[in-house]
Amino acid sequence: MVHGTLVARMAEARRRGNVVAADRGAANGHTPDGRVSRGEPPVAETVDVVVVGAGPAGSAAAVELARAGREVLLLDRAAFPRDKPCGDLIGARAMAWARSLGIAEADLAPYSRLAGAHVTADGGALDLVPVTALGRMPLRRSDARVVPRVVFDQAMVRAAERAGAVVRQGTVRSVGPPEPEGRTVRVEGPGGGEEILAGGVVLAGGYGCRVAADVATAPQAGDPPRGIALRGYFGNVAAPPDRIVFSLDRWVLPGYGWIFPLPDGGANVGVGTLVRPGEGEAEHLRELYARYTEDPASPAAIWLAGARPIQDPRSWPLDLGPRRRRLVADRLVVAGEAAGLVGPLTGAGIAFALDSGAHAGRALARALASGEAEAGALRPYAVSLRRRFGPWLRAELWAQRFLSDPNRVRLLLDATRPLPPTAALGARLLLHLG
Repeated sequence: MVHGTLVARMAEARRRGNVVAADRGAANGHTPDGRVSRGEPPVAETVDVVVVGAGPAGSAAAVELARAGREVLLLDRAAFPRDKPCGDLIGARAMAWARSLGIAEADLAPYSRLAGAHVTADGGALDLVPVTALGRMPLRRSDARVVPRVVFDQAMVRAAERAGAVVRQGTVRSVGPPEPEGRTVRVEGPGGGEEILAGGVVLAGGYGCRVAADVATAPQAGDPPRGIALRGYFGNVAAPPDRIVFSLDRWVLPGYGWIFPLPDGGANVGVGTLVRPGEGEAEHLRELYARYTEDPASPAAIWLAGARPIQDPRSWPLDLGPRRRRLVADRLVVAGEAAGLVGPLTGAGIAFALDSGAHAGRALARALASGEAEAGALRPYAVSLRRRFGPWLRAELWAQRFLSDPNRVRLLLDATRPLPPTAALGARLLLHLG
């Protein structure tokens, strides 16, 4: 049932995306299959802002720029809707931002609010689900959900389009140096290459986005280790449908395993860990995933005993924060994972992406309106991001290092289990991390 439901939703999302793409292509001299119409060679464009990457950070920036009256071109190398490997947890902070940015309620309706979390560690377990009306009070505004990224990201792209942004498929090859008129963005699209002159640029291309030389910061000594994760979708999962499951057993540390519920008995199941120097990343990750999803001794076995995979697992790397990155340059700002904004404890980055993307859009819109879009005028954006996110990321990094010791994890579970506020406060914390 869940396989058919998920496939049907993905197909419908693709159908709606293709209709929009066809209409947009016709308006720009393209045939419905994306080729440039004969006799209509690509022409260099001039726009107010180019946003590189149509994930959550890029879509958020596009919404705010369009709301400010700017002509925005939102570029992504993929045709939407597209799958994005992720745990799919849209935490309470991310949900609040998504709503403020205009995501449609109809896109969220099939995915219900989470009530709490369940944590396991070496045979111990902590069920963080308040059962009294008083205990549920701290969660009354904590609207966290599990929404597949193929659905969530497409919904955010549609929000950007409703705000007035133009969305187009194209791989950004480079962002040129600043000139008096703007920056030249070189794009390879379905119809060939083109150059676009943009008054400003938002870099929101995610992991490894280094298309602008003046902000392409190389990894530096003292940066946190990278992360890597692998997830698959399962049907007929017996896990609680209203809570997320985290497994902190010693053999998966310094990472964790998870089971995040989806409608109709489905779940996003995966493992994440830190990259270990000198070790085969892919092989180690596959071994962790196989043990977590198949071993009868795995903490996930009780919920996955009758489950079946409905999609091949996919992996992805993570630039865990906090990282030292250049966030502004003349006529350019950086947002989301490209800015190193990924929680080192959970690998979550959607809330950071939406928050930073929205602020990037507002900052660039103000700068362009004032006629002062140099790095100095945009620096308050970078200062604001570091002040807001720096303490949070450092706290997550400390927690990640503390919880890498399995003995500490078990002691923490044993110490907090008897405390009455544990369920409400623990659930609130975990549901706000995504």
